[in-house]
Amino acid sequence: GEIKSSLITMVPKEPPESKFTQHAQPKHAVVMVLGDLGRSPRMQYHALSLLEHGHYVTLIGYAGEDLISPLQKASAPLDLASNNDDQSSKASSSYQGNFHVLRMKPYQPPRTNILHRLFYYPLRLASLLFCVIHTLWVQLHQVPHTKTPVDVMLVQNPPSVPTLMLGYLFCLWQG
Repeated sequence: GEIKSSLITMVPKEPPESKFTQHAQPKHAVVMVLGDLGRSPRMQYHALSLLEHGHYVTLIGYAGEDLISPLQKASAPLDLASNNDDQSSKASSSYQGNFHVLRMKPYQPPRTNILHRLFYYPLRLASLLFCVIHTLWVQLHQVPHTKTPVDVMLVQNPPSVPTLMLGYLFCLWQG
């Protein structure tokens, strides 16, 4: 009896109020993947969850495979997303203007001879640095909802070089 009563008193009778209310100011989250966005479903579902809570989301990663269906619909123009009458289409159309995708295409140096193999990693790192810097400091500011500053940056890890360092520097620069 003693254990049961202490367990019952620990469980709240009413669920606590969510931090994400409809009246709260939406935040701007950047979800960054240093890889093919279509091959990172976990990060796509993080982005979808943030959208479902009413936040602005910018998904950044490599060009390649298609996104999951709800994110494809959310990034489609409003007239295309509203042509379908199913429930997921209606939900996705409510995300219009809150979701943007920025795709990077880093340089892939050849590995054909010994000289190319010797400089492969420095060239690859320089290309990644350029792509991430260009995306964060140039392309991100062209997204319509960037008047809302970036509040949260989710970074897929691994790989963490150079993404974490540049994400941290961007957050410091932005204030």
